[in-house]
Amino acid sequence: MIRLGAKNALYFRANVILSTVSVAFQTVLLVTVWRAVYSGRGHVAGVSAADAVSYAVIAMLLWHIAVPWQLSSIPARVREGTIATDLIRPVGVVGQSLLQSVGGTVGAIPGAVVGLAIAVALGGLTPPATAAALLGFLLTSALGWLLATMLNLAVSMVAFWTTDTRGPFYVYRAIASFASGALVPLWFIPSPLRPVLDALPFGLQVFAPLQLWHGQAPLGGLWGVLAAQAGWLVAIAGIVALITWRALRKVVINGG
Repeated sequence: MIRLGAKNALYFRANVILSTVSVAFQTVLLVTVWRAVYSGRGHVAGVSAADAVSYAVIAMLLWHIAVPWQLSSIPARVREGTIATDLIRPVGVVGQSLLQSVGGTVGAIPGAVVGLAIAVALGGLTPPATAAALLGFLLTSALGWLLATMLNLAVSMVAFWTTDTRGPFYVYRAIASFASGALVPLWFIPSPLRPVLDALPFGLQVFAPLQLWHGQAPLGGLWGVLAAQAGWLVAIAGIVALITWRALRKVVINGG
């Protein structure tokens, strides 16, 4: 399933090329814009220009890998009626979707590597503060990816009731992009709004790992982030299990 997910992501060469070009363009644009924002300023909200540029680039690359432009394979398979075949396979629908998401992430890595190389060439990437910071970043990023994937899966199961998931997906993506810190670092969010965003799972996908990269202590420190990610994963897994239990009693395919 992982291999098929990767092949599906890489099969259409034009899409791969356009995606890679898009990541490259976004990398150049982010470095240019954030440097312009900091023009004549040493620090903003205690954050240096180098850290802000590096944050923006890595956040975009994490978002490119963790949240693809489709929620999961479920909506398309529900719409086409092929979900009926999935239901009789030894691996459950949720397991199939998760494995395909791993493959999709593998397919997104080449574009992320190109973006990373361009950022390094432009001097827009600061190295991790310490080796421990790098290790913490990698660990929390991996759990953040799993958290994002599980949330994608939960939202994609709306397809069992609505067939078309574009509306919920656009709303979800807009909220998640902002609340995770992928669009604007949460350093710059007004203080009255920060507790609300900290209580949501989205910041654990992007902002918390990047705080570790830049040598900052996220809320609760490394162990606090790991505990929060694990807690949210358990909660979302329960929600997905409940939705799956209800959804599989709601299956309607083409023809009846």
